[in-house]
Amino acid sequence: MALNVGINVLETDGKAAPSIQAAATSVGAFLIRSERGVPNAPRRVSSPGQFRDLFGGFIDGAFGAFAVQGFFDNGGATAYVVRVVDAPTPSEEETGTPVTGKAWAARLMLQDGSTDVLAVKAGYRGALDHGAWGNNLKVKVAARAIPDDGSTIDAYDLIVQYKGVIVETWEKLKIDSPAGGPTRRADAVINDPLTGSKYITVTVPAGVTADPDVLDFTALADGDDDELSGGTLDTALTNALHQFDALDVQLVSCVETTEPDVVKAGMNYCETRGDCVFIAATTQGVDVDGATSYGVGLQRNKRYGAVYYPWIQVLDPRGGRLWMPATGHVMGVYARIDQQRGIWKAPAGNEAGVMGAIATETAISDADHTHLVKDGSVNAIRFIPGQGIVVDSSRTPSTNTLWLYVNVRLLFNMVKTSLKYGLRWVVQEPNTEELWKKVKVNTVTPFLMNLWKKGAFGPGAADDVFTVKCDADNNPPANIQQGIFTVEVYFYPSRPAETVVIIVGQQEGAGSAQEA
Repeated sequence: MALNVGINVLETDGKAAPSIQAAATSVGAFLIRSERGVPNAPRRVSSPGQFRDLFGGFIDGAFGAFAVQGFFDNGGATAYVVRVVDAPTPSEEETGTPVTGKAWAARLMLQDGSTDVLAVKAGYRGALDHGAWGNNLKVKVAARAIPDDGSTIDAYDLIVQYKGVIVETWEKLKIDSPAGGPTRRADAVINDPLTGSKYITVTVPAGVTADPDVLDFTALADGDDDELSGGTLDTALTNALHQFDALDVQLVSCVETTEPDVVKAGMNYCETRGDCVFIAATTQGVDVDGATSYGVGLQRNKRYGAVYYPWIQVLDPRGGRLWMPATGHVMGVYARIDQQRGIWKAPAGNEAGVMGAIATETAISDADHTHLVKDGSVNAIRFIPGQGIVVDSSRTPSTNTLWLYVNVRLLFNMVKTSLKYGLRWVVQEPNTEELWKKVKVNTVTPFLMNLWKKGAFGPGAADDVFTVKCDADNNPPANIQQGIFTVEVYFYPSRPAETVVIIVGQQEGAGSAQEA
């Protein structure tokens, strides 16, 4: 670097170590059945409107739309959603013949005379969107004359109608449109992955140069839903868990089934990842003993999850009411309490009101509640006078006293993930005493101190509730030679006041004496 005569001011990173930022804590992950949606592909949604664009509305036989709505209604902000559907393989799709039992995308072939020139199929921004929903689509081809340097180009507009409403108009299209000209190729603009159609995809057969004939609104046809149910659905849902592998999610659910094997698979998946929990619900219609037995069946030291009982009743926007698992609503409660109080606060108690729930399937007494929690590690959703319907307990299925509480699991997940990404800068640094000091004093300790100040840890001074060790003892020469760097972090997590004891008794009245 050339220096000027006089004073030169240079910027350097210095010896300061990067700080650790708290990891995300309440991003939801939903495996669902839905009206529509690109098969088996995670989609990020941050509002009910986005969900409807991608996955459609409320339908019979599926809880997905209701669960995601409950998540947002209760405070959830961001979720990744996967529609689990049995779609045809690419080779099956190429045959053009629907495969029995599998979902099929509605379609229509546009023609020039008797020649096929443009295949229109139900889709979303370049990807096929299978299901009977596509039979509600219609397209219209309208002639379009475009002035161009004193001459006229014959082109066309493609207009898309869904359930009787025009939803998209694609203008100035031409099959053989040159690049940079006044017209556009239908497949280029309609299939664009960022700005393309939310309803259709199009394909131009090889060798075609003619535009489609003018056509009034004509329906796409042959769209069909799959026949996944029972064990085949449970297998598909379990296999779909890995769609979340590359995503930063913390709350995972599968609202479409309460099958214990799927719940166990979900909790095992979260444990393998080590950074999320699986939220589940008991089977519909069981009594307290049945719900407790359900929880006992999961008690295999599974600490990466939570189970809730009973089902709740919600309003169906199409009319009437619906009983459903509370999974999505509870995930929203997690997110709301995390935002208002912190991830270390148990997602239960008076603050944990379940918005959108108008009734619970079973009324739970205090004795029932104790039985559920103590014997089955199942959390209760109860009506509390003066508070409404609330989540009233916060247990994991674990019987290990260190991991009984959901908030402890969530806090450890957050700390582990924060340290994992916050210490990424350490990789390939010289493994020296200076590095140990930077990690311990400048990076990890301030992060934990901030959590302590916010109340994330149990009672006591900072030195009493967390410890950071990074020195010659846990970084001996043998480890250094192998390229191993070790930092140990221990802390005493905050635990909820689950059982409150109020002692009420009598005492003698105060005596008095007066002088005569």
